[in-house]
Amino acid sequence: MKKVRTSEAGFTLVELLVALAIFSLLSLAGVMLLRSGSDTQLAVKDRLDELSRGNRLHNNVEGDLAQAISRSVRDPAGASIPAFVEESGDVPGMLFGFVRAGWSNLDEAPRPALQRVAYVLDKNSLKRLSWPMLDGAAPSDATVIVDNVVSAQVRFRDDRGEWRNDWTAVDADALPRAVELRIAVAGKSEQRMLFLVGPQNRIKPAETDEGLDG
Repeated sequence: MKKVRTSEAGFTLVELLVALAIFSLLSLAGVMLLRSGSDTQLAVKDRLDELSRGNRLHNNVEGDLAQAISRSVRDPAGASIPAFVEESGDVPGMLFGFVRAGWSNLDEAPRPALQRVAYVLDKNSLKRLSWPMLDGAAPSDATVIVDNVVSAQVRFRDDRGEWRNDWTAVDADALPRAVELRIAVAGKSEQRMLFLVGPQNRIKPAETDEGLDG
């Protein structure tokens, strides 16, 4: 009877079990690596979306406030509205509103280069409103800047350098020196943004009084 050599007998059960164990470990490591890569990609995308949202909000508000001017307006009912307001009866949910210069007129429409704008919190959305005309018109454009807003708080820095939670200026043409905006989006930490208002070349009240007394 022919004797079978050991090298031709195949793998033993122990060798097969060891091979299966190694293959299982390699497969598990591969799955974990893929999952880790996927989680990292999602986290990066979420972070980029957050940065994009913050940049979009900052650029919009900064661009508007930098060109704010002292110009009062009238609502559709004819009531006078100061140059800078924290709230207005004709605009529910307003955080602040004002008139800005530098409104491009690419289609040469019969309108001024000034634009009335306002930032409002409408339900869970922060929106930018704009008016086609300065006086007696209703807002015609509403752009959503940030969604899923939990809270939005505003403070105003006056000419004396003091921060105020409300802007009830005695002078209807007065503008704040700066605006602080705190906004919280669902699932994200609160963002704090500071903006200068206008060209920052207004005369301080003390200087004005001194000039009048002299």
